[in-house]
Amino acid sequence: MADRVKVLILEDVPIDAELIVRELKRGGIEFDHVTADDEDSFRRALEEFKPDIVLADHSLPSFDGVSALKIVRERMDIPFIFVSGKIGEEFAVEMLKAGATDYVLKSNLSKLPLAVRRALDEAAEERKIKEAQRALEESERKYRALFEKSGNPIFICATDGTVLDVNPAAAGFLKSFHEDITGKNLREWVREDDFRKLFTHGESGLVKFNVGLRGRLLDVSMTAVDMGGEKIIYLLGKDVTYQKRIEKELKSRKEEYRVIFENTGTLTLICGSDMVIELVNGAFESFSGYSRGEIQGQMKLTDFVDPSDRGRIEAYHKLRLLKPDAIPRNFEVRLQSRRGDEGNFFATMVTLPGEKCLISLMDITKKKMVEERLRKSLREKELLLREIHHRVKNNLQIISTLLMLQASTTSDPRLEELYRESQHRIDAISLIHEKLYESRDVSSINLRDYIKTLIGDLLESYGTGKRVNARVKVEDIRLNIETAIPCGLIINELVSNSLKYAFPDGEGEVTVEAKRRGDGYRMLISDDGVGLPEDLDPERVNTLGLRIVKNLVEQINGELEIKRPAEFIITFTEVEYHRRF
Repeated sequence: MADRVKVLILEDVPIDAELIVRELKRGGIEFDHVTADDEDSFRRALEEFKPDIVLADHSLPSFDGVSALKIVRERMDIPFIFVSGKIGEEFAVEMLKAGATDYVLKSNLSKLPLAVRRALDEAAEERKIKEAQRALEESERKYRALFEKSGNPIFICATDGTVLDVNPAAAGFLKSFHEDITGKNLREWVREDDFRKLFTHGESGLVKFNVGLRGRLLDVSMTAVDMGGEKIIYLLGKDVTYQKRIEKELKSRKEEYRVIFENTGTLTLICGSDMVIELVNGAFESFSGYSRGEIQGQMKLTDFVDPSDRGRIEAYHKLRLLKPDAIPRNFEVRLQSRRGDEGNFFATMVTLPGEKCLISLMDITKKKMVEERLRKSLREKELLLREIHHRVKNNLQIISTLLMLQASTTSDPRLEELYRESQHRIDAISLIHEKLYESRDVSSINLRDYIKTLIGDLLESYGTGKRVNARVKVEDIRLNIETAIPCGLIINELVSNSLKYAFPDGEGEVTVEAKRRGDGYRMLISDDGVGLPEDLDPERVNTLGLRIVKNLVEQINGELEIKRPAEFIITFTEVEYHRRF
């Protein structure tokens, strides 16, 4: 009793109270005390002083020890000793049953210190026992709560497998109720070899329970516990049925992906963030000339890239780490093998988790060789076509020159005019071949450039360039040679007629328009001259020029519309090339 003891003395005789205090001091008890002589002062002392022990007389004028004992037991659990002059043995036994700790006669106060010490020691020991019990109960409550609330199945079994207790998770795992499980043997649910592993060999691990059509798997941790000489088995499990099923599926898929990886028909590899090759398939190993052990984890992709492509591939890699969407998913790359063999490959790159990438390489070496041969052949054919256009243009120019020379030898103006008209027609055709020869595209010509040049040549030929204005409004249209030649001859005929007959005083304007119209084209040739002759029937033309125009319109599957005073509208579609042999 290291601390000072608080003693509450219930006594109405002051001399008796002093004797009690003196005996306690003589007994070596360090204490503080308060004396009460009625119920009110007693209750107040209990509330305010909070004593460690009560020493009470049996009988007081207005109060008694029995009532005081009841009050104390209602509020507190402290020692209560009767100190009285007279007390019968039967009464003493009754009070001890009612909760009194001890009794001492006033005639024998020398025993009081010993009784107080004993009562205080017993109270302290009892408090310790109660605290231990409370702690044990609290611990049991906590562990029971953990047992009940645990999401993992828990089984408590005897050494023969009899189930003593299960938590709700275990009951749910077995798809049964607690009362239907306890008392039964775990053999009813566990395969025999797993049961022996647990209860004979004491091994933990994966255990298959016969629950459901496909069974359920529990990863069990087994602990043997000695409980008061009786051994029990504590089984803590984790339901891994779904996990194992997923693992099996993943393993199956992994095998499928491995087969696909090996048999894609292309060189396939996986690179890390540092471009080190982590995995290659057999096709890449075969091309490279290295074994997988020499490649995987040892070499980089750039070790196989041709020096001319290495800088580009390194730039792709750096950009991929910073902005994956910025690099092309497909690109061409040239690779070299250990043997010095080179090949062109079409690469498809897919980003994988962890800054890795999968690259599939399709060998396009033969395709590139064929493409190069085709390009070379096309260049040769293009040169040949240009040469043909050039020679045709030269031959037509020779014919044009011969017509001009022939015209100069005749004195007949009508005949000279016919020579000149034929010369213009030849020049219109020659101009097309000249444009094709000069154009980057030898299969079609720009209609606007062609018409401007053609009309300019006609104005110069008829000597009206300064007095007759040519207004050309042509959209950016390209026509093949099958369509361009008839269009050029039509324009030649109609503009030539305007220049010859429409402007008696030598001044005026010729208009040529061409634009797209749906799937075809619309071309207009007009002038602001004297107009068409009154006796000219557009439906029954007899002049050579208009007959030529009508025939040319038919060649391009077109329609001719003539309006007065002098307007010719041709609607047509582009003529497709037809093989002539």
